[in-house]
Amino acid sequence: MSLVKDYPSVITSPEITQSMATESPEPTRPLIRVSDFDFYYGEKQALFDINMDMKENEVTAFIGPSGCGKSTLLRCINRMNDTIESCRISGEFRLEGQDIYDPNQDVVPLRARVGIVFQKPNPFPKSIYDNVAYGPRVHGLASRRSDLDEIVEG
Repeated sequence: MSLVKDYPSVITSPEITQSMATESPEPTRPLIRVSDFDFYYGEKQALFDINMDMKENEVTAFIGPSGCGKSTLLRCINRMNDTIESCRISGEFRLEGQDIYDPNQDVVPLRARVGIVFQKPNPFPKSIYDNVAYGPRVHGLASRRSDLDEIVEG
């Protein structure tokens, strides 16, 4: 698999995962399956013929030079690139067997399930408290201010 031609960029290591696991993993179908996936910004192709499986309880790393498509591929998992009008894809991207690019796919629950933590944080233009409280507040994890305070300070 290569993101940009001639840059091998994905390493999946069951050996590392097994050494971290307390029990031996059972064979499972892939949690994420990507097949013949291409991604474009307008006419510019950014990802080329991605084919990979990521299984549950397996460590996967995307490694490569700046600009090779690592972040672009990660953004495809929760369809963050949908916010860019000129983007388009071809191929399949499945999460637990479901095509995440199906036109009937609701991206809100998808994005609630698939989170991304970026290397450089970009907080909302709010206080630190409001940035930390945003997720629990949106997902209804605290009904009272005191509950929210406990989550933020905990």
